[in-house]
Amino acid sequence: MHDISIDTLSVIARQCLAVTCLQRFCRRLDMDHPALSAFTAHVWKAAQLGPGDFAAWERGFASLAVTGMGDPWPDEVRMAMPGHLLGTLEALVQHVLETSACTWHGDDLAASRRQLQAVFDICARHDVAVPQLEHYVQHDAALRGGWGPVLTDAEVRAWQALL
Repeated sequence: MHDISIDTLSVIARQCLAVTCLQRFCRRLDMDHPALSAFTAHVWKAAQLGPGDFAAWERGFASLAVTGMGDPWPDEVRMAMPGHLLGTLEALVQHVLETSACTWHGDDLAASRRQLQAVFDICARHDVAVPQLEHYVQHDAALRGGWGPVLTDAEVRAWQALL
């Protein structure tokens, strides 16, 4: 599928790639809701987390209507989504979050790879194009336990432009 292996990507790159796939999925299937937008905006913040920022970012998920942590979605969100895609969307959101969450309190990079592959698989089943992995390669991907370097504002804008 790609010339670059998921294993060579940092956790930040994987997380940004996963959330980009979610945004492409929602765009392709015409699904939009402020709760999903809030979730994706919060996930994108992972790209610039410094060592002292992680705990507050992790706690920030608790204030979201859609968390990706298996919590039931509010009825207003569920009712706004096409019924035949709701389960798939819920699974996709959870895989997106788990792409980094499986490394939050450890270094399970293999689980991160499996979660990102699950995101890719859902996208493939719904004809959603996955961005080319080479756009997400960082030269210091192994830094910070595989999280890689914090992205600059320009790098975040460039990756977000891949939507």
